[in-house]
Amino acid sequence: MTKAMIIVNPSSGGEKAENYTDKLKRQFETNYSEFVIKKTKKSGDAKEFAEEAALRKYDAVFAMGGDGTVSEVVNGLMLHESETVLGIIPTGTVNNVARAIGLPMDPEKAIDSLKQLSIKKIDVGKVNNRYFISSTSVGPIPESVQEVDVDMKTKFGVFAYLIEGIKALKNDETYTFELDIDGDKWIADYSMLLIAMSNFVGGVGTVIPEAEVDDGALHLVTLKETTVKEKLSLVPELFQDTDYTKDQLEHRSFKKATIRLLEDKETKCTVDGDKGIAFPLELEAVPHSLKVFV
Repeated sequence: MTKAMIIVNPSSGGEKAENYTDKLKRQFETNYSEFVIKKTKKSGDAKEFAEEAALRKYDAVFAMGGDGTVSEVVNGLMLHESETVLGIIPTGTVNNVARAIGLPMDPEKAIDSLKQLSIKKIDVGKVNNRYFISSTSVGPIPESVQEVDVDMKTKFGVFAYLIEGIKALKNDETYTFELDIDGDKWIADYSMLLIAMSNFVGGVGTVIPEAEVDDGALHLVTLKETTVKEKLSLVPELFQDTDYTKDQLEHRSFKKATIRLLEDKETKCTVDGDKGIAFPLELEAVPHSLKVFV
């Protein structure tokens, strides 16, 4: 018997996620003899459902939602080193993970694209006791993502993030960090740290041009103290498929890192778009550890 679970976030994608459940079941009814449908009601449900699928050795889990739903599902699967394959039906606002593995952004087209059930192994990141599939970040701009509620996302889509991001440009706060990146140690002031799993960040596919979902590395981008005018001048750097040319932006790939905050601030990192955990951060790449349908 082959079993598959569909984890649906009903509030994702303008509350249209459930509309695609029947199509998904019809398409794969010859591949799986049993389908279980789970609907999330609160934060943490998707992780719990994915853990159940991992423990009961389901062949596949289809996550129907945005990056937050996908992140929870990945955490549920990774906790048990599951061989369950993850299918993503992007119904969220940004859908970084789906973009990074090359899925269409239209949910129906994404379902159609999975017909062949081709499998790819991709990397997962780990920060302390939590896994992440998109990014971990610190600073006013990524923190502004946390201020975007469901109503704003439903009304404005990806522009909801842009609106809050523009507001954050006025914040010139910096943080003093102690970094140990693959044994290379230094102390520096940055207004933003971004650790990403792929080239897609915030729906933009050129932020870290050389980053790939299966390159076995994490990718650190740092932003030095800048004025609002300087921040605006750096925007074109994020939209061109080349290395950074401005001194304020730096990038390096790594396998393991420890990052400490050398200030008495209650600052938490943002993990896959949600408020995460406090410092210090222990980060590592977990290469080729997650099977996904592409």
